[in-house]
Amino acid sequence: MKKEICKIETLKDNKRMSTQDLLQLIATKIDEGYTNFDINACGQHNIGGSSWAKNRDKELIFNVKNPGQRVGAMALPGTKILVEGSAPADVGWLNSGAKIIVYGDCGDTAAHCAAGGKIFVSGRVGTRSGALMKHDPKFELPEFWVLKNAGSFGFEFMGGGIAVICGYECDGLLSVLGSRSCVGMVGGTIYVRGPVSEISDCVCINSLNDEDIQFLSSGMIEFLKDIKKDALYSELTKWSDWKKIIPINPVLRKNKISVSDFRKEHWVNGGIFGDFIQDDFVVYDLPAVGNGRVRVPKWNGKNCVDCKICLNNCPQSAITIEDNLYKSDKDKCIGCSICSAVCPKNCWEMISNRKEIT
Repeated sequence: MKKEICKIETLKDNKRMSTQDLLQLIATKIDEGYTNFDINACGQHNIGGSSWAKNRDKELIFNVKNPGQRVGAMALPGTKILVEGSAPADVGWLNSGAKIIVYGDCGDTAAHCAAGGKIFVSGRVGTRSGALMKHDPKFELPEFWVLKNAGSFGFEFMGGGIAVICGYECDGLLSVLGSRSCVGMVGGTIYVRGPVSEISDCVCINSLNDEDIQFLSSGMIEFLKDIKKDALYSELTKWSDWKKIIPINPVLRKNKISVSDFRKEHWVNGGIFGDFIQDDFVVYDLPAVGNGRVRVPKWNGKNCVDCKICLNNCPQSAITIEDNLYKSDKDKCIGCSICSAVCPKNCWEMISNRKEIT
């Protein structure tokens, strides 16, 4: 028997339903056979995320008003989420296959870590949107379509997928990608219409080829239809207005610089916390050595058979042998305990170094 739309009001008599209660209610209604939801939210998080119908051949549909953060977080294939108006941060965070349509703007970090599905936005998206997008080869590429522009620091460390920034109604902007976009980008493709500036030097900007135009032509039809902007097709398909951004092959990159020089010359002026502290720009090693170690290896050769397994497996080459005695150089040792783990006779013991630290 076909179920009617399940309508949920989350604010009654000035009392707001908690996020947890809302998500549990949705799960209960799905178990009862509902697949279509009309939710008048009041800032609850994660609506539409990680939901799954027992009858997997039925699509779950969520029509949402006034959502909180992480609409469609970790949403699964077979899920469609439509947001009336704008949405706050983390729309489609870790999207795993859902289609998410936002009829308005998105806050920061839209499509953050998206690995599947499609996210369509009929307005703008905030800072760090598209960051860490990736692609699992077993599934279809994640797609992230934005009608207008994206905020600064977008597409950081992007590893896969496709983003399309249409630049509609963005006249006068210096960059439709904001400032410092694509830092650390190693994979994926960004199609962009409009001016681009202050982009990372780890990417290159190319003209479209026939394959790009074919993808955008067909994809644009679906995108504009879903956001109810079909009339813009002619304006947004003048391909001479578009560019393609892809990462540069690491082998071809030149002029490698140290982390310290990068922070001084290329990062935010004065450091990202420059308003509060003075950055000395010193870059410290992550693993501590010497007296800074919390644990250090101590050798007891009573059962040693001189197999040298510890010596050959130490990643820091910290172990030496003198007069048949094994020693660990404290200025090289990082306390990883591999020597202790591989020794077949338990000759290495990891002991506390806290007295020397204090």
